[in-house]
Amino acid sequence: MALVKMFKKPGGGLKKSYQPGSMLSLAVTKGLLNEPGQNSCFLNSAVQVLWQLDIFRRSLRQLSGHFCLGDACIFCALKSIFSQFQQSREPVLPSDSLRNALAETFKDEQRFQLGLMDDAAECFENILERIHLHIVSDTTTDACSSKSCITHQKFAMMLYEQFVCRCCGASSDPHPFTEFVHYVSTTALCQQVDRMLGKNERLRSDMFGELLQAANNTGDQRSCPSNCGQSIKIRRVLMNCPEIVTIGFVWDAEQSDLTDDVVRSLGPRLNLCGLFNRVTDENAKRSELHLVGMICFSSKHYSAFAYHTKSSKWMFFDDATVKEYSDYIPNKINVTVQGANSEVAMFCIAVYMDNMGYLTKLSPELYRNINFLNNIG
Repeated sequence: MALVKMFKKPGGGLKKSYQPGSMLSLAVTKGLLNEPGQNSCFLNSAVQVLWQLDIFRRSLRQLSGHFCLGDACIFCALKSIFSQFQQSREPVLPSDSLRNALAETFKDEQRFQLGLMDDAAECFENILERIHLHIVSDTTTDACSSKSCITHQKFAMMLYEQFVCRCCGASSDPHPFTEFVHYVSTTALCQQVDRMLGKNERLRSDMFGELLQAANNTGDQRSCPSNCGQSIKIRRVLMNCPEIVTIGFVWDAEQSDLTDDVVRSLGPRLNLCGLFNRVTDENAKRSELHLVGMICFSSKHYSAFAYHTKSSKWMFFDDATVKEYSDYIPNKINVTVQGANSEVAMFCIAVYMDNMGYLTKLSPELYRNINFLNNIG
């Protein structure tokens, strides 16, 4: 979920596009084809973000055995693209095999069909769910404990919801569930930002999780289970420590004037204790995740940003086009994504990752790279 049109801002640190044989080729950054009529930008953006997630990429590479579905095998198709990313000398690769597998897998639901545009966030989530099915062959995604299931071991947020009345102490039965993408309404999120700014409170970079929690709780009130007359809010409790957390942004309209407000709220760090009402896992309580990937939507087109570990740079992916940012990303988010179009860039997902020791070592450079998110406007 991110942004951009590619022109060089004076002093902006925007470097050249990908060139075969350059240092970027050593860092394995390649574009993905999107021929006229294919409308594969939603898939290409999701694949690029997944590829740049080191934890996911390495874990997938180590897996071999799976329940193969032939032409409809998303696992095989994704591994094939990842293998080409690693081994091919071509700067731009096709994503047809994965597009075909998605279309075949979801033909009954008429989702992700060839030639049709679809939602990048839902594509990202469905790829993860299908990987689970290819590994454990279990249609139940809420209770997977397989150590080989990358989807649950890396991305799953194991939660339960419960209503607890602070007045009489009555509570509802806990409702356990698992999610791979934590969705939030952009309208509710911006209302929380406005409420905070209205109180003359400073919007800190470490409070993004708190804003998301408040937005998710907006308007979600129920009557007390014991009918004492009180209205109570739902409590969401996290029971595990996910290594990768994906935030999905839900827009009320295709074009919105809330983009700048959403960007202002988006922080480079995410604390799980702020995101949920309660966290029970001790590691999760101490966990601080860092922004490593974004997908955005502008003028009916998807593009992506991802933090590239080997080069310690942020990369911009727009189908076949790959561009690098040096010391920082320009602090006007819509500049790069819009191009000649007038529509703003609307965020679809933001991906945060834990276990990033290299970020600790590179923290000064890292925060020059990503603190642009807190200097918008």
